[in-house]
Amino acid sequence: MSHNTKFSLSWVATAFVIIVLAIISFIGYNAGYRIGPNISLIKTRSLTITNLPEHSHVFTDYAPRGESSKSALSIPLVPGTHMVLVTSQNYFPWTTLVTIPDNKNIKVRALLVPKAVSGTLLKGAEAKTALSYIENQTLPTIDKPLVLANGCTLVSLSKDKRTIIATPTTTPSCTPPVYLCASGTCAPTIIYSPKIPPTAILAYPKHTDAFLVLVGKNLYALSLDPRSPRTFARVLHGISPKVASEKDGTVVVSDQSSVYTIHL
Repeated sequence: MSHNTKFSLSWVATAFVIIVLAIISFIGYNAGYRIGPNISLIKTRSLTITNLPEHSHVFTDYAPRGESSKSALSIPLVPGTHMVLVTSQNYFPWTTLVTIPDNKNIKVRALLVPKAVSGTLLKGAEAKTALSYIENQTLPTIDKPLVLANGCTLVSLSKDKRTIIATPTTTPSCTPPVYLCASGTCAPTIIYSPKIPPTAILAYPKHTDAFLVLVGKNLYALSLDPRSPRTFARVLHGISPKVASEKDGTVVVSDQSSVYTIHL
């Protein structure tokens, strides 16, 4: 066999191996596998982000992952903790950390706070009802906490009214949020320390992982997860505002002679 023939056969064999590996990689990639540490194969899981306005841009770990055409977007991610960023016109950016487990897919609801919050002015009986909620609104305490995270986190204000604390519940049906736990131990965690005592702490409408806090003349929206990066946005600025939540979660505001709801 000539030298040229041997070289040709070697080239063909090499090309065949490369093609086979490319096919295997393509099939594995589409099946949701990625190359992990020590050249191991890792099965990806799906992260579904809901509550997305049309044309929202989604990023994970600073890499663009797509633009939403519907209210939800699903993306594959390897197990572990990832930074998620969602930007959308007319909304404050939403940033959070999401932990993807090895054995299941995850769904999260984006906390997109409008940059310009609209409201509805209330009059007559509606205004009186709203004012009664505002007059009876109390700050959450250890004995009467604000229940969030699907019942798995209790939010309260410290006795000196300087810190807002999230405490994991101990009920067997609850899995405490990862940000309240370290090295297998879960404990009360400070989630916000305003410069002046807050006058109201409410659940953010239609969210179990966010809350509203009234500090001075400003109402802020915060994610329950205190880790950085964190969503922190001003919802409104008033003259002497007071706020409360009605039974259906609607947020009502009184400011001087005006009484209104806000749309979040």
